[in-house]
Amino acid sequence: MAKIKILVGTTYGTSQEVAEDCAAQLKALGHDASVLRQPAYDEVVSDAPQVLLVCSATIGQGEVPENLLPLYLELNDRFPLMPNAGFALIARGDSSYENFAEGGRQVADLLRELQLRELVPPLFLDACETMDPEAEVDAWIQKLAEVL
Repeated sequence: MAKIKILVGTTYGTSQEVAEDCAAQLKALGHDASVLRQPAYDEVVSDAPQVLLVCSATIGQGEVPENLLPLYLELNDRFPLMPNAGFALIARGDSSYENFAEGGRQVADLLRELQLRELVPPLFLDACETMDPEAEVDAWIQKLAEVL
């Protein structure tokens, strides 16, 4: 059983829904999964999760969503190395924009710099192609669960 913190980056709530779906599936598989809508530094670093699952949208010109930005900046400033943890990314965006899913990519890049291991390839959800991402997310969560 893995201890998983799900970090949500959202503006309109769709990434929150994806995160809640992921948490439900992971709990059903016996994992300790919790969703952090306004993730704080201590919840992520001091609480020592085994896995960080990032469910993030992209806003503006490829920025990290406002609710996730304070954590992103604090992690970047304090730079806590976390080599014993892993991470996975679900990034949402619209491929008609130049910076498709860039908000999630930025968070993943920072987590790599903090020495977290990427457990599975990221899942990129394109709003132009996928109106209901549930099937894609379900299959991806099964892949993640296999490596936990």
